[in-house]
Amino acid sequence: MNDPRGSIWRKCDFHVHTPLSGLENNFSTDFDEYVKILFRKAIEKRIFVIGITDYFTIDGYKKIRTEYLENSDKLKSLFTREEIDKINQILVIPNVEFRLNKIIQVIKHTGSGIKTESGRVNFHIIFSDELSVKEIEENFLHNIEFTYEADPDQPDKRKKLKTDNLVTLGRRLKEEQPDIEGSELKVGMTHAVVNDEELVKLLTGNNDFNNKYLIVLPSDEDLSAIQWKSQDGLTRKILLSRSHALFSANPKTIAFGLGEKSDNIDSFLKEFKTLKPCIWGSDAHEEDKLFEPDLERYCWIKADATFEGIRQITFEPKHRVFIGKYPELGNRIQLAKNCYITHLTVSRNEKYDGRNGDWFEGFALPIGFELTVIIGNKGKGKSAIADILALLGNAHIDREDFSFLNNEKFCQKGYAEHFTGVLKWYDASTNTKILNERVDTTSVERIKYLPQSYLEKLCNNEDGRFQEEINKVVFSRLDDSEKLGKRNFDELREYKSQLINQKISELKNNLEVVNKTTAALEVKAADSYKQRLENKLGARKQELENHNNDKLKIKIVTNPAENELQSPEQKKQVEILKNLNEEITELEKSIEEQNSKLVNSRVRVSELELIRDELVSMKGRFDTWQQERAAHYSQFDLDIRQMASLSVETSKVDQLIEAERKIIQNLTSLLSDDSGDSQQGTNLSLVIKLSDKVKLRDNIGADLEKPFKEWQEYQQLIKEWDAKYKDIIGTKDSIDSITFLESELSYLATGLSNDLAKQMGLRESLIRQIFAEKQGVQAIYNKIKVAISDILQVYSKEQNITIETAFKLDRLFYTRVFDYINRYGDFYQNGDDALRRLIEEYNFDDIDQIISFVHKFLSLDIRYKEGRKVDFYNYLSSLDYIDPEYDLRLNGKGLNQLSPGEKGGLLLIFYLVLDKDNKPLIIDQPEDNLDNQSVAEILVPYIKSAKSRRQIIMVTHNPNIAIVSDAEQIIYMDIDKENRYKVSSISGAIENPIINNHIVNILEGRMKAFNNRRLKYRKKNK
Repeated sequence: MNDPRGSIWRKCDFHVHTPLSGLENNFSTDFDEYVKILFRKAIEKRIFVIGITDYFTIDGYKKIRTEYLENSDKLKSLFTREEIDKINQILVIPNVEFRLNKIIQVIKHTGSGIKTESGRVNFHIIFSDELSVKEIEENFLHNIEFTYEADPDQPDKRKKLKTDNLVTLGRRLKEEQPDIEGSELKVGMTHAVVNDEELVKLLTGNNDFNNKYLIVLPSDEDLSAIQWKSQDGLTRKILLSRSHALFSANPKTIAFGLGEKSDNIDSFLKEFKTLKPCIWGSDAHEEDKLFEPDLERYCWIKADATFEGIRQITFEPKHRVFIGKYPELGNRIQLAKNCYITHLTVSRNEKYDGRNGDWFEGFALPIGFELTVIIGNKGKGKSAIADILALLGNAHIDREDFSFLNNEKFCQKGYAEHFTGVLKWYDASTNTKILNERVDTTSVERIKYLPQSYLEKLCNNEDGRFQEEINKVVFSRLDDSEKLGKRNFDELREYKSQLINQKISELKNNLEVVNKTTAALEVKAADSYKQRLENKLGARKQELENHNNDKLKIKIVTNPAENELQSPEQKKQVEILKNLNEEITELEKSIEEQNSKLVNSRVRVSELELIRDELVSMKGRFDTWQQERAAHYSQFDLDIRQMASLSVETSKVDQLIEAERKIIQNLTSLLSDDSGDSQQGTNLSLVIKLSDKVKLRDNIGADLEKPFKEWQEYQQLIKEWDAKYKDIIGTKDSIDSITFLESELSYLATGLSNDLAKQMGLRESLIRQIFAEKQGVQAIYNKIKVAISDILQVYSKEQNITIETAFKLDRLFYTRVFDYINRYGDFYQNGDDALRRLIEEYNFDDIDQIISFVHKFLSLDIRYKEGRKVDFYNYLSSLDYIDPEYDLRLNGKGLNQLSPGEKGGLLLIFYLVLDKDNKPLIIDQPEDNLDNQSVAEILVPYIKSAKSRRQIIMVTHNPNIAIVSDAEQIIYMDIDKENRYKVSSISGAIENPIINNHIVNILEGRMKAFNNRRLKYRKKNK
């Protein structure tokens, strides 16, 4: 009755009476007929454990066992061969029901309300089938005495608890009270009472009964509502403390027995010594009632159909018992048949001649549906089974991460290619592969595998893969409706961040303008810039002084035209010359004006062309967006072209450009010095006209006598002096003129600081806006975080695991900074350390701290690489180096503070508790890098949680994990290297004695783990 699949849910009925029960017996008088109905109905109802119940005796059990179960001829006369095979799989055990000498008040709920009754307490003792009938009767039942008669002057008369003595008691009572109805046996059983202290003393005083009985106290009331301060409170407490379990199907009593109604488990254990699992039965006194408890409250035990299996409920009272129609596991499997492995087989291929050993020839292994733990000594094939399962289940793992199926071991030539594995699933589908095949990452992954080397790589590397795995698990927690059709967390984040990133991009464009302006202002704020201006101003003033002195050196010449002694011809020439000079002056002024107009027109054309190009570009981007999003809109029967349109009209801009170009053409002709460029010859070219006038003036001047030449030269010198004077004095816009330099120095003293502060204020404002947008991305994380936090709170009581969303610094920040700045100044020599110390001062979840960080960084002595100052400003203020991520903390330590072992434990917790994927999870040696205490505290609670949601297969060299996790199936692996490397396995439940012995042999300290298991829910008495 030990199942290789391990502990599986089995329907049990611990309370079935027989025709020999004596009280309330409505069975057929034909015992053969009763037995046929009993077992055929048990087979029909798939009952695996039957507790044959008798009052004070085991007469019914004895008859069934000795005359039927141990009598093959009798069975053959009543049942078919197939029926007998099924009967042999049913555990039949005795359940003796006693009436105690204790009277308590019982609160009963009736249709009319609540009433209180006083009554005797019943007391059940269920024995192991390993005890013989003779042992139970002679060493226990026949040693029990009951008070038969009392006399004030004599000791009580007591008799042994035997059927004959009960009949004698009933006869005497009927003689003394003729109105008592019922058979003599029934009356005797109804009135006889025993002392529970005596019962327990007999059981505990005989080693033959050690671990071969269970005391079960019936509870017809809600124990969670008991007033323990009543007079019978102590009596109840002693009886409860003395019991292993309760007979009850009341949900509140079930919760009470598990300590869930107490402040905590420890307070319950202190008061009642052990947790009390509840079992149940039909309490059948007639054939129709057999295995039909009220309200379909069937009793299910997850164990082998052995008494030792039943005893497991005292060690795992919550998880090994279920009262109801079906355990949840059955429903879960039915809803996901393709996610539960049933069998693994490996066979030798026909062409293999066996030269390298038998290995997996004829290997077959059933797989349990909840937690399977593979144990064995080192090098005995534990990881081999995990690798084979993962390969057949197409786990997306590189071959190099397999510890057995890799090129250095079994996949080297001559081994793996000669064996074929077949994986069978509950939905009857199969996966078949030759063992040297590779995983097909393009096909569906049916198994999730965490080999030891894979976990080590994730936890030891700093390439972000650990965070990626966390993100995968987090993504699995989302409902499909929240995943928005995206395949992973990064896609979802990118999708939801599109609009946010657009806004950030616009803010960064504005930031670039501000940073460029700021850098220019900072150049002016430098002392060296002011000193240069002052030096230039001093030089210019000296130049002005020298220039003024030069004017004094020019010899003044009077205008000969003012001489009254001129001849008429001279006067005429002078008048012509005067007019020419005036015309020349006007032409020069006109040329300067037209040049200014030409510059303005060209600027206007350039700006208008930018406006036109901007409109055309915007229309192009819109058209591209419309094309890209059209398919998405059409999924909802929406026409994007009807919902959004953009028209761009550039004709007005084109007209303005054309008008300006005509102006430029005309001005160009006016200012051309080539007569061919003039539309109408020299009449329109101002430059040619000026040239002609100057030539004419020079010719006339050449014809004049010496006084007129001197006057002309003098006028030219004055003109040149005036021009230079104007250049030295200049305007605010003429670079390096006195006016410009004085104005610039005045600006440095009065306006620069305000402008610089304004730009820094703009930069700070833009940084805050960028951070606010990034917080919009963080909101995506926060939404997911809520659900995860709720789950972690349930399971992380022992280990304080919290998840927050926090802004994390990009790992490449330390490298990128030095793309912009040199390792000099404050970053000389130990630049990385200086940068790290600076970063550690600030909290990047706080915008005020971020602003302070930027200000502090830029205030340092930084030596920028050539041309990279503005680029660095843009990088530092863009906040491109911080993004929201999950901040996981284990016992107050962040990810970067955890050891590789702790990281591995944390990742395993995520897979075990948070991963909503229901495909089988295989873990190879999760306890590596964790001590026994950490295994128990970090992994066990989560393993127990995970196995209630998905199939878990775990490889370990520490069987303690199997014990404390209450593994349903344990597989012991062995490779007989002396016998052609034959691989073999033995599988079963913890309670299976063969499996038990293998565990004990592997464990250090021999029975240490099992003792701890037995004491787990017991309070030590000191």
